[in-house]
Amino acid sequence: MRISDELRPFLEGARFSNGLAVRFEFDEADCQLRSRIEWLEELCRNHQVIHLGCVDHDLAQAQRKRGRGKWLHARLHEAAARCLGVDIDVEGVSLLKQRFGYDDLLAANVLSDPCAPIFEQSWDDFLLGEVLEHTGDPVAFLSRLNERFGRQINRFIITVPNAFAAENFSAAKRGIEAINSDHRFWFTPYTLAKVCIDAGLNPERLILCRNGVVKRRTWFKNWKLSRQPLLRNNIIVLAAPG
Repeated sequence: MRISDELRPFLEGARFSNGLAVRFEFDEADCQLRSRIEWLEELCRNHQVIHLGCVDHDLAQAQRKRGRGKWLHARLHEAAARCLGVDIDVEGVSLLKQRFGYDDLLAANVLSDPCAPIFEQSWDDFLLGEVLEHTGDPVAFLSRLNERFGRQINRFIITVPNAFAAENFSAAKRGIEAINSDHRFWFTPYTLAKVCIDAGLNPERLILCRNGVVKRRTWFKNWKLSRQPLLRNNIIVLAAPG
């Protein structure tokens, strides 16, 4: 999806509406129902990549996903020219090195620690996969990353859960909010683009995808999500540093 010129003034705060009907410009790729991990592999292929949050929620979860070929860092490690994994979890990074044999890892708080390996070269992509919804202040978080590393990278790739996901509506009808208990926010394409702009980034493209495997046997669901991209459960935004 592309952000139309008509929408930019609202995102940038130059215009206001308390009932804005947001319409994005869909492109051919929006008709493709693909998983988040497939998109990220393609976007990062042969690139120099920083992967923030590489440990996942914990090592046990990373190990389970790795065994099924669903651990993002392993897939990025194979696709990218270089993939530097960064995580605040010092113990988790140490265990990844010991158990999985990954050496290109950095245990650091990217907001405050020196992060020398990042400043040693230029990078194509700074990937925040399912990180932003865990932060207390997404605008401040992205602003700090942009301030620190904007000169080192060509673009930010950010993925978040989509508030419009079909399964969210289904759960809500049953009086349930199904959510990761550590999440602070839900995002929509508009609000994610707004957060990026407030943080000084320039969102250039939005991709709606599935966070999980697209199963062939769920053909009716796949058909519906192919025709209605806004009901997919994950959003990827590609944003240039400001």
